[in-house]
Amino acid sequence: MAAVPGARSRANAALPFRIDRRMVVGIALVGVSLAGGLVLWRGATDTTMVVVAARDIPPGHIIQRDDLALSEASLSGALESLALEDTEIETAVGRTTGSAIHAGELLVRPDLAEGTALGADQVAVTIPVEADSVYAGLRPTDEVALLATVKAGEPDSTTTTLIDRAVVFDVALERGIVRSTSADGTQAEGDVTNVTLAIPRSEAERVANALVNAELTVVLLSRSSGSTTGP
Repeated sequence: MAAVPGARSRANAALPFRIDRRMVVGIALVGVSLAGGLVLWRGATDTTMVVVAARDIPPGHIIQRDDLALSEASLSGALESLALEDTEIETAVGRTTGSAIHAGELLVRPDLAEGTALGADQVAVTIPVEADSVYAGLRPTDEVALLATVKAGEPDSTTTTLIDRAVVFDVALERGIVRSTSADGTQAEGDVTNVTLAIPRSEAERVANALVNAELTVVLLSRSSGSTTGP
């Protein structure tokens, strides 16, 4: 039987290619999953150089450069704004720790006290000195020695060291009566600097006695590398 012309083409036209919607949805889900996984992988591998403690650091310690080290970390959430990055490491040197930081632990901004903090076994004692007898640039966290002179101006005058190394807690300049200027006891006004030091509690009585019976001198010291002395 002879084929009817055009019958094959009509048959082909009646059988169009069908797209399975479920397959399309499945492919789309796989694509979304791959994209999400790629984002998570990039986030997990995106690290930043941050400042960490090179050793255990106690609270009230004045941070030295060798107390700190750099490490890579992946930061997220609040840590992104709280952590100190490698470019900020020098800003932490000379600051006082407000809490204990363990070796390898991330250094965050709340760890750094705004001012000098007293240690558990320390007290703050204020030493009034004449403004021109103390370093004008003295500031909190500086390290000083405290000397006592008895019988000043006499042949048997002596000077001893009361405190080998103390930390400046505060410095305040004010007007006040600081010395006698005549034999009749007339007193003159002048600038007095109140230097408050953080000292061991065990030295408080000796320093208090010297405040009454001796002339005290505050001597600025260089910062000792790796010093563990702190308020």
